[in-house]
Parts: sequence; C-alpha cells; structure tokens
Amino acid sequence: MSQPVAPRPVGRSGIWIGVALMVAAVLVLVAAGVIFWRSLSGDASVVDADGRPHQVTVPADETYGVFLTGSRPATCTILDGGDEADLGPVSGSYEVNQWTADREFETGSGDLTVTCTATTPEAEVRLGPLPSIGGVVGAIFGGLCLAGLLGVGGLALLVVTVVRRSRAVR
Repeated sequence: MSQPVAPRPVGRSGIWIGVALMVAAVLVLVAAGVIFWRSLSGDASVVDADGRPHQVTVPADETYGVFLTGSRPATCTILDGGDEADLGPVSGSYEVNQWTADREFETGSGDLTVTCTATTPEAEVRLGPLPSIGGVVGAIFGGLCLAGLLGVGGLALLVVTVVRRSRAVR
C-alpha cells in the first residue's frame, strides 16, 4: 500500500496578491476622485471687465466658458490670432461657486485677446474649461466599477488563501 501524500503547504503569495489588489482598488478610487475633481474645477483665467484688451493663454483646442456672476453682467469679445471666436450659448448649465457659465467657445490656438465690458465697476470675467459630462460620468462609474472588481477580487483571494492555509495546518 502506498502512503498518503501529505498536503502541500499553501504559500503566502495569495495573501500578498489579495492585499495588493485591495490597495489597487483604493488607488483607483483616489485616481477617479482626482479626475472627477479636476474636470469640475479646472484652472480659470480671470480678466478685468474694464473695456481694455487682455492677453490670455489657455490650452489649445478646448471648449471653454465665459463665467460671470449674476450681479455683475458683462459682454466680451475674444480674438484668436485676429479672428473673432464664436461665443455660442452654453449647452447645459454650469455653475462654479458664484460663477455661472454665460457663453462657450473653442480656444483655437490658445493665445487669446479678451476684451470685456461691464456696467458695474471692478467686474471680473473668468474663462475656464467646461466639464465633459461623458468624462465626469466615466470617471465616476468607471472608477467605482474597477475599484469594486479589484477590491472584491482581492478580498476573495485573501479569504480563500487564509481558509486553505488554516485547513492545511490541521
């Protein structure tokens, strides 16, 4: 008769991989949060609405908005290398703190000359990126789904490895 083969001890690699997957899940959540936050709070260029031209440099070929406060309306003209940018209505509703997007435009080359006038003294206009709804929704749901898969997979691997190790000891 042959002797029964002793069970092979279960290594610790499953524990380390499970922990690494759960840490990766947390990192994915943090990255998704940063992407979400940056898409909503992009850098804005502040321009005085004093009727004088101001040079502004923004990223090229982006959709930007002209943000105003309700108590200080202003009108603006934006030139991109001598050509006037088309200031169209905002497709949606964007509000950042007390600033509301009034118009949207394409930044073109990114080197803009902005002239704004207002009826109230010391009025300011902000030029900032308009968030992409698809990017925001993708960051939220994509980040949550990927983090969930990594976290559940890591937890399952950790539980299975610990249970197998405990049975091997008996």
